[in-house]
Amino acid sequence: MRSRGILVSAAVAGAIIAAGCVAPFVEPLEESLVFRPQPLDAQHVTALAAAGRIEEVRLETPDGYKLHGWLKRPEHWTPGKAHPLVIVYAGIGQEVSEYVPHVAALHKVNGEWGWLMINYRGFGLSQGSPSERTVLSDAKMIYDWAKARPDIDGSNIVVLGRSLGSYVAIAVAAARKVRAAILATPFDSAAALGQEHFYGLPIGWLMQGRYNPSLMAPSVSAPALFVLAENDTVTPVKNGLALAKRWGGMAKTVLLAGAGHRGVESRDEYWNQIGSFLAALDPATTSVPEPSKGK
Repeated sequence: MRSRGILVSAAVAGAIIAAGCVAPFVEPLEESLVFRPQPLDAQHVTALAAAGRIEEVRLETPDGYKLHGWLKRPEHWTPGKAHPLVIVYAGIGQEVSEYVPHVAALHKVNGEWGWLMINYRGFGLSQGSPSERTVLSDAKMIYDWAKARPDIDGSNIVVLGRSLGSYVAIAVAAARKVRAAILATPFDSAAALGQEHFYGLPIGWLMQGRYNPSLMAPSVSAPALFVLAENDTVTPVKNGLALAKRWGGMAKTVLLAGAGHRGVESRDEYWNQIGSFLAALDPATTSVPEPSKGK
């Protein structure tokens, strides 16, 4: 999950766009340079078989590709009863089955929430090729699918994004009504990250506004948990704090002492903070403005 991949792809894409070329020439670059799809890990398949209350999910996109993932039901869920839900959007090179054993164990902290984990195009058993455009579109479709289900409490949907996935989660939160957002190792913009890696280059111009969550953050009124890693050199703390300052709703910031960008999912403190944040959410009695429903 390295910022350089985002920067190189977005910069190349921006340059191509600036030269007058169109999206079909840009998007193939993003699969290998930004998203880096991973196959389904056999060890995670074994973990899935051992976990309880797991359902496979298959969704079809409007352009005919099948997306694949899992729905983890709450530990004490009664069939037919609507439950709150966390939708996970993973980072670069993350195949979402790795989340399943973690969220299955989270019932020790907070077992009232279900978890929906769908792989991006090209990851795991999901078909197609990922790009900024298709991933953002699919993410909203996944939200719409979940909200429409009678067994999901549509007023209590939380989006969780990790690294690049924080951008995806913010895009959903800006276009749909979410209960809250959890943003782990987030960044304010690829252009801001680029100033650290490519000093002196016109990164802002090259990016052409791509991969820029800070543009959408002020429009989101839902509360958010920002989980930052102290020694993160990929999406540094200062970039996460800059994003938190632009957030349109309540923003709680947590610093994982001694943590780097990689491996935060293996830290108990990470999941404890998430569980505590979910437990602290009040019942959905406060009206959250409905965003305009972008495509």
